[in-house]
Amino acid sequence: MALVEAGADDALVREAATRLQAELGAAGFEVVRVVRAPEGDVRAELERAAKETGAFAAATIVRSRTGATADLWIVDRVTQKTVVRAVEAAGAAAPSVMAVRAVELLQASLLEASLREPQGRAAGDGGAAVPDDVHRWMAPVQRKAGMTPAPVRVGMLAGVGLEAGFGALLSADGIGPAVGPALRLSYGGGADGRGGALPAGLAARLTFAGPTLGPALDSELGTVSVRQEMAFLEAVWALDTGGALSPVLSAGVGGLHLFVSGDPRPPLRSATGEVWSVGAIVGGGAGLQLTERATLLADLHAIFAEPRAVVTLGGERLGTAGRPTFAGFLGLLMRL
Repeated sequence: MALVEAGADDALVREAATRLQAELGAAGFEVVRVVRAPEGDVRAELERAAKETGAFAAATIVRSRTGATADLWIVDRVTQKTVVRAVEAAGAAAPSVMAVRAVELLQASLLEASLREPQGRAAGDGGAAVPDDVHRWMAPVQRKAGMTPAPVRVGMLAGVGLEAGFGALLSADGIGPAVGPALRLSYGGGADGRGGALPAGLAARLTFAGPTLGPALDSELGTVSVRQEMAFLEAVWALDTGGALSPVLSAGVGGLHLFVSGDPRPPLRSATGEVWSVGAIVGGGAGLQLTERATLLADLHAIFAEPRAVVTLGGERLGTAGRPTFAGFLGLLMRL
């Protein structure tokens, strides 16, 4: 940025130029001060100063003949435009007001160019490229003007995710509760562009849980120990509420495995057995997004299985699984 100063000895103009240099320096620009002849074409002097210093723009403050106002001149090489604004030059705050108004004038001049020109590419009409630091400086102005969208929040299920935690199973008819490890692998669409053709918020998920361990089933004839495992492929939808907490809905199909080991009293003999079932699972819960990549997930599901697993001992029915079995999960999901 080139700051062009007239040779006239004007304390107010000098102080305003110093404050303008400070404003631009605070924004991250390197400011080069150039002295120009008091009598001369202002626009020509600004254009020459910008070209000779390689600056994307040049500015100057010129006192009017009456001394009551000062003219702020901005020439930017990006739009190849010159803009002028008259500012009152009276009062102790006049230098600060001039500096602030000059910055606003520069932003207004650059706003159109910074939106239309691809970053880092020179304009085709002979103008200068919009430098990267100018793009960064103009970004808040563009958002405030409603010309650029707010940054899109990445969904909790976007891309590849790995969730580790615990699962709990409880049958509606006597088996459980039982607790064991759970692991989930998900792949979803999201704001970061990953997830293929899946829309934002929708994901496919593989769930593995087990082996689960719980209390044995007791009867007058003895006890039966039960172990369960499950695996499901689900479609999951996380509703984006705009906040950290979002509802999560899911549905899928998969399989369940139930293994039993009996410890009866004599004269009955010990035996083992197992049942493999296919099932459907539906559920819902919520996700609390801790960071952009980490989410705490909690959900509850109902599982309906066929064939139904029935646990008996000596002909006595102790419980069934899968009609339905309720499953709860708590885990930490990490986007990879």
